[in-house]
Amino acid sequence: AVVLGQVCGIVANLDCDEQTFRSTMDELNLMMRDRSMQKDMQQRLRGFFLSNKTAQRRARHNRIIAAMSPGLQGEVIMQLNRMWITKVRLLAKILEESENINTHGQGCPFYMFIVQVSQQMKVASHAQSEIFGQPHVMYIMNRGLAGRNGRIQQAGNVWGVDFVLTDINLLQPMRAFSFTYVEVTTLQRQDFMDIVDSNDTTCPGLKKRIRHYCCWLAFQRAFLREAKRRMRGVSKERGVSKDAAPVKPKRNGSKSPKTRRGGFSPKSPSRCRWNPIDWQSR
Repeated sequence: AVVLGQVCGIVANLDCDEQTFRSTMDELNLMMRDRSMQKDMQQRLRGFFLSNKTAQRRARHNRIIAAMSPGLQGEVIMQLNRMWITKVRLLAKILEESENINTHGQGCPFYMFIVQVSQQMKVASHAQSEIFGQPHVMYIMNRGLAGRNGRIQQAGNVWGVDFVLTDINLLQPMRAFSFTYVEVTTLQRQDFMDIVDSNDTTCPGLKKRIRHYCCWLAFQRAFLREAKRRMRGVSKERGVSKDAAPVKPKRNGSKSPKTRRGGFSPKSPSRCRWNPIDWQSR
C-alpha cells in the first residue's frame, strides 16, 4: 500500500503545469455557471484561457529566473530576448558594440544596460477582436496576428520603436486590432529612461547617443509629416481646379464659324447632313 501510494503521488506530480491549468479551468467553469453567463461569453473565456496556457507557464518560469543570481539572470534573459533586441536598431547597435569590446560581453557596462532593459520588458495578452496599443510603448509580437495601420503584424514584428520621442504628433499610429489571440512583449518609455538615468555614470556617452537617436528620428518624422501636409495641399488645390467650370480660351484674329471655308456654319443641316434627293438629281 505504501509503494502504491508513492507511485500514485509520483504520477500525480509528473506535470504540475497541467494540474494548475486544469484547476484554473475548473474555477473558470464554476464562476461562469454561478454568474449565469451567456454561451458566447463562455466560449470566448474558454478560448482565451486555452490560448493563454503557454503565457501562464512562462509567468511561472519568471519566478524561477528571479531565484537565480544576478549574473545568471542576465545571461538567461539575454538568451530569451536576444532575437527581439536585435530588431530594435538602437539596442541592437549598443549590444553589438558591447560584445565587440569583450569576448563574452558580460563585463561591459553597456551589456549590463541591455540586460536591465530586457528585464523591464513585460508580456501582455489580448483576446481576439480586441483593440490595444498606447503611445510611448514599444511592442514586440510574440504570437498571433494583428492589424495595424493597414498592415498585418505577425510573430517577430516590432512597432513603436519611436517610443523615446516625447511629441505624440511625431509618433506612428499605435492602435492595433487582434485577429487572433495575441501575445506581445512591451517596453514603456518611462522605464527605459529610468534605466538610462541610472547608467549615466557607468556608461559614458549613453545619454548623448540616446539624444542623437531621438533628434535624428524626430527630424525624419517631422520631414515626412511636412511632406504629407504639402501633398494634401497640392491635391486639394487640384481638386478645386477640376471642380471649377472650364473657361474657353478666346482666339485672337479667328473668324466667326459662319465665315469658315465657304461661308457656312458646320452645324448647318443643309451642308452637314446627306440628302439622297439632291444626290439623285445630280
